[in-house]
Amino acid sequence: MNTGQMIMSMGAMVLFSTVMLRVNTSNLLNEAIRDEAQYGVLATSIATSIIEQATSKSFDENSDSTSVSNLSELTLSSNLGPDAGEDYRTFDDFDDFDGFTHRDSTMPSAVFDIVCSVNYVESSNIKSTTTNLTWHKKIDITVSSPFSQDTFRTSSIYSYWNFR
Repeated sequence: MNTGQMIMSMGAMVLFSTVMLRVNTSNLLNEAIRDEAQYGVLATSIATSIIEQATSKSFDENSDSTSVSNLSELTLSSNLGPDAGEDYRTFDDFDDFDGFTHRDSTMPSAVFDIVCSVNYVESSNIKSTTTNLTWHKKIDITVSSPFSQDTFRTSSIYSYWNFR
Protein backbone atom coordinates (compact mmCIF):
# COMPACT_ATOMS: atom_id res chain seq x y z
CA MET A 1 0.00 0.00 0.00
CA ASN A 2 1.54 3.33 -0.98
CA THR A 3 1.35 6.62 0.89
CA GLY A 4 -1.54 7.98 -1.20
CA GLN A 5 -3.69 4.93 -0.54
CA MET A 6 -2.83 5.10 3.17
CA ILE A 7 -3.92 8.77 3.38
CA MET A 8 -7.16 8.04 1.48
CA SER A 9 -7.89 5.08 3.76
CA MET A 10 -7.32 7.21 6.88
CA GLY A 11 -9.49 9.98 5.42
CA ALA A 12 -12.26 7.47 4.71
CA MET A 13 -12.07 6.16 8.29
CA VAL A 14 -12.22 9.70 9.70
CA LEU A 15 -15.22 10.49 7.47
CA PHE A 16 -16.94 7.22 8.43
CA SER A 17 -16.28 7.91 12.16
CA THR A 18 -17.72 11.41 11.85
CA VAL A 19 -20.86 10.13 10.11
CA MET A 20 -21.32 7.39 12.73
CA LEU A 21 -20.97 9.92 15.58
CA ARG A 22 -23.61 12.14 13.99
CA VAL A 23 -25.99 9.22 13.45
CA ASN A 24 -25.55 8.02 17.05
CA THR A 25 -26.00 11.54 18.41
CA SER A 26 -29.16 11.95 16.35
CA ASN A 27 -30.52 8.61 17.56
CA LEU A 28 -29.84 9.48 21.20
CA LEU A 29 -31.50 12.87 20.80
CA ASN A 30 -34.54 11.25 19.16
CA GLU A 31 -34.79 8.70 21.98
CA ALA A 32 -34.63 11.47 24.60
CA ILE A 33 -37.40 13.39 22.83
CA ARG A 34 -39.50 10.23 22.55
CA ASP A 35 -38.99 9.46 26.24
CA GLU A 36 -40.03 13.00 27.24
CA ALA A 37 -43.15 12.68 25.10
CA GLN A 38 -44.00 9.34 26.72
CA TYR A 39 -43.54 10.82 30.21
CA GLY A 40 -45.83 13.67 29.18
CA VAL A 41 -48.53 11.28 28.02
CA LEU A 42 -48.27 9.28 31.24
CA ALA A 43 -48.39 12.44 33.39
CA THR A 44 -51.45 13.64 31.48
CA SER A 45 -53.16 10.28 32.03
CA ILE A 46 -52.40 10.33 35.76
CA ALA A 47 -53.74 13.87 36.16
CA THR A 48 -56.86 13.06 34.14
CA SER A 49 -57.51 10.01 36.32
CA ILE A 50 -57.29 12.11 39.47
CA ILE A 51 -59.68 14.70 38.02
CA GLU A 52 -62.13 11.94 37.13
CA GLN A 53 -61.87 10.46 40.62
CA ALA A 54 -62.31 13.84 42.29
CA THR A 55 -65.30 14.86 40.20
CA SER A 56 -66.99 11.52 40.84
CA LYS A 57 -67.24 12.49 44.52
CA SER A 58 -69.70 14.86 46.17
CA PHE A 59 -69.02 18.56 45.74
CA ASP A 60 -68.73 19.09 49.49
CA GLU A 61 -68.82 17.06 52.68
CA ASN A 62 -72.14 18.71 53.51
CA SER A 63 -73.66 17.97 50.09
CA ASP A 64 -72.91 14.25 50.36
CA SER A 65 -76.24 13.17 51.78
CA THR A 66 -78.42 16.26 51.47
CA SER A 67 -78.95 19.18 49.14
CA VAL A 68 -77.14 22.40 50.01
CA SER A 69 -78.98 25.64 49.25
CA ASN A 70 -76.90 28.27 51.06
CA LEU A 71 -73.19 29.01 50.72
CA SER A 72 -72.85 29.10 54.50
CA GLU A 73 -73.54 25.35 54.54
CA LEU A 74 -70.32 24.61 52.62
CA THR A 75 -66.96 23.68 54.16
CA LEU A 76 -64.82 26.69 55.06
CA SER A 77 -61.78 27.14 52.83
CA SER A 78 -59.53 26.66 55.86
CA ASN A 79 -61.05 23.19 56.39
CA LEU A 80 -60.66 21.86 52.85
CA GLY A 81 -58.89 18.53 52.69
CA PRO A 82 -59.52 15.06 54.03
CA ASP A 83 -61.36 14.58 57.29
CA ALA A 84 -59.60 12.95 60.23
CA GLY A 85 -59.01 9.30 59.47
CA GLU A 86 -59.71 9.67 55.75
CA ASP A 87 -57.15 8.56 53.22
CA TYR A 88 -57.06 8.36 49.44
CA ARG A 89 -59.13 5.18 49.35
CA THR A 90 -61.91 6.70 51.48
CA PHE A 91 -62.17 10.22 50.02
CA ASP A 92 -65.88 11.05 49.78
CA ASP A 93 -65.91 14.61 48.48
CA PHE A 94 -64.06 16.76 45.96
CA ASP A 95 -62.10 18.90 48.40
CA ASP A 96 -60.61 15.85 50.14
CA PHE A 97 -57.99 16.02 47.38
CA ASP A 98 -56.63 19.28 48.85
CA GLY A 99 -53.11 18.56 50.08
CA PHE A 100 -53.06 15.12 48.48
CA THR A 101 -49.54 13.99 47.57
CA HIS A 102 -48.54 10.63 46.19
CA ARG A 103 -45.54 8.96 44.62
CA ASP A 104 -46.70 6.60 41.87
CA SER A 105 -44.08 3.95 41.20
CA THR A 106 -46.39 1.33 39.69
CA MET A 107 -44.98 1.78 36.21
CA PRO A 108 -41.68 0.02 35.57
CA SER A 109 -40.32 2.85 33.42
CA ALA A 110 -40.91 5.87 35.62
CA VAL A 111 -41.81 7.28 39.00
CA PHE A 112 -44.27 10.17 39.22
CA ASP A 113 -44.80 12.63 42.07
CA ILE A 114 -48.36 13.96 42.30
CA VAL A 115 -49.43 17.04 44.25
CA CYS A 116 -53.02 18.34 44.42
CA SER A 117 -54.62 21.43 45.87
CA VAL A 118 -58.28 22.43 45.97
CA ASN A 119 -59.56 25.97 46.46
CA TYR A 120 -62.71 27.98 45.98
CA VAL A 121 -62.81 30.23 42.91
CA GLU A 122 -65.12 33.03 41.84
CA SER A 123 -66.94 32.47 38.55
CA SER A 124 -65.75 35.90 37.41
CA ASN A 125 -62.06 35.01 37.95
CA ILE A 126 -61.29 31.30 37.85
CA LYS A 127 -57.52 31.86 37.70
CA SER A 128 -57.36 33.22 41.24
CA THR A 129 -58.39 31.42 44.38
CA THR A 130 -60.53 32.92 47.10
CA THR A 131 -61.25 32.19 50.74
CA ASN A 132 -64.89 33.13 50.13
CA LEU A 133 -67.35 30.27 49.90
CA THR A 134 -68.57 29.86 46.31
CA TRP A 135 -70.35 27.26 44.23
CA HIS A 136 -67.11 26.54 42.37
CA LYS A 137 -63.99 24.64 43.48
CA LYS A 138 -60.83 24.29 41.48
CA ILE A 139 -58.37 21.41 41.68
CA ASP A 140 -54.78 22.07 40.62
CA ILE A 141 -52.69 18.99 39.88
CA THR A 142 -48.94 18.87 39.40
CA VAL A 143 -47.28 15.71 38.10
CA SER A 144 -43.50 15.53 37.92
CA SER A 145 -40.89 12.84 37.55
CA PRO A 146 -37.21 12.70 38.43
CA PHE A 147 -36.76 11.10 34.99
CA SER A 148 -38.28 14.05 33.11
CA GLN A 149 -37.27 17.67 32.75
CA ASP A 150 -40.89 18.74 32.33
CA THR A 151 -43.54 19.20 35.00
CA PHE A 152 -47.16 18.70 33.97
CA ARG A 153 -49.74 21.03 35.50
CA THR A 154 -53.47 21.06 34.94
CA SER A 155 -56.61 22.34 36.62
CA SER A 156 -60.30 21.59 36.60
CA ILE A 157 -63.32 23.44 37.97
CA TYR A 158 -66.07 21.56 39.77
CA SER A 159 -69.35 23.42 40.34
CA TYR A 160 -72.35 22.68 42.50
CA TRP A 161 -75.73 22.94 40.84
CA ASN A 162 -78.98 22.86 42.76
CA PHE A 163 -82.15 22.61 40.73
CA ARG A 164 -85.36 23.36 42.59
